[in-house]
Amino acid sequence: MEDGRLIRVRKYQSVAKAVAYIVAISNPSKAIDLIREKAADPVDEVQDLGRVSGALLMALELRPGEFIRADGQR
Repeated sequence: MEDGRLIRVRKYQSVAKAVAYIVAISNPSKAIDLIREKAADPVDEVQDLGRVSGALLMALELRPGEFIRADGQR
């Protein structure tokens, strides 16, 4: 499996309300677009924090195009 991305979403100027997502998409801009569409509010700041390994995606049983919150909440 290809690598994925770690994407952070935070409310405008609020670090305390930041949420990280593990996204099973290797392209940073596509991963950001998915999170903007499915999990973020229009005014939220969405940022790519870096790569996550394909091994992690497999361990989390994520298929291409899926994502989960990094803290495990659903």
